[in-house]
Amino acid sequence: MRYEKALTFFQTAVLALGALLLITLGAGAQNATPSATLPRMEGETLSSKKIILPDDARGKIALLSIGFSKKGGDTSRAWGDRFKKDFSADPRYALYPVAVLEDVPRFVRGMILGGMRRGVPAQEQDRFVTLFQGEADLKRFVGFSAENEAYLLLLDAKGEVQWRGHGFFTEQDYAALAAVAKKLAQ
Repeated sequence: MRYEKALTFFQTAVLALGALLLITLGAGAQNATPSATLPRMEGETLSSKKIILPDDARGKIALLSIGFSKKGGDTSRAWGDRFKKDFSADPRYALYPVAVLEDVPRFVRGMILGGMRRGVPAQEQDRFVTLFQGEADLKRFVGFSAENEAYLLLLDAKGEVQWRGHGFFTEQDYAALAAVAKKLAQ
């Protein structure tokens, strides 16, 4: 009898741990969040204009697609490309790719910026943000955990974060982002 109770307890515990693990793995990438104020980010666009986020994004439903490394930038590009495809025709939406370059040595920055300018169409350079300060605060805000992932913040027209996520692009996770973006326009 004791053996059966111990076995039942053990089975229940294993099932509970398994369920917790599945929930943790499934909920890690993207999620809706209550409003949160983005820390002030002062940067420069690829067209060499000063930009302050979230201030310059106010009035738009804006996706900030943030990369903390070259691979993170490549990952964030997939999210941005899909967002542009779905929302660029609607003037209520804006995409702000953000490259965080604070840790890049100064003597290399010019070469990196030149390569980025050549790779980004001229009409998109006014919203492509480069940041050379505030990396630690931004990492804390987005819950930074992996340098090769994209970090995404969806702002409402008031500049408040209404959705956040991180990870590699998947249709399922993008659908969650798109649903919130569409709802914000209603």
